[in-house]
Amino acid sequence: NKLSHKPSSQDERFRALDRNLARRYVMLLLHQARMSEARRLGQGELLYRPRVETCDDPSSSRITATVELPGVNAEDITLQVGTNNTLRISGERKRRISPTPGPDTKYPLQEIKYGKFERVLQLPEGTMMSTISAAVDNGLLVVSWPRLPPSATTANSKVDAMES
Repeated sequence: NKLSHKPSSQDERFRALDRNLARRYVMLLLHQARMSEARRLGQGELLYRPRVETCDDPSSSRITATVELPGVNAEDITLQVGTNNTLRISGERKRRISPTPGPDTKYPLQEIKYGKFERVLQLPEGTMMSTISAAVDNGLLVVSWPRLPPSATTANSKVDAMES
């Protein structure tokens, strides 16, 4: 049996060491990839980024973003327009079953992400919160905003008029 075979020569021992180090390095890379998905906050809570799909249809006057948030209630979601033309979508997905698991509670398979989330989207310059619409339906947050803010459309029409 090859698995129980002890390396007899120095070359075989180095090859075994090399395989062991390579396996550990791959495990480290996998761990870092998982941690890059979840940033650490000062309180030690995990912050994850939900998946987003943005639709920019040239025939529409609005840009739409769909954010995947299954299991999150609308009242647990916050939208904020930042000073640097960004839309910050944040909130928290709470565990529905056993919010405070006991010492004997086990999760043999745990793929659902719980905790705080955040996603930041770029907005056209001058977009105001009053022009943004949002709705939650079937675990999807649909947010839309004007392609161009009202001040930009009047500025563009003035530029067009001046060029004529």
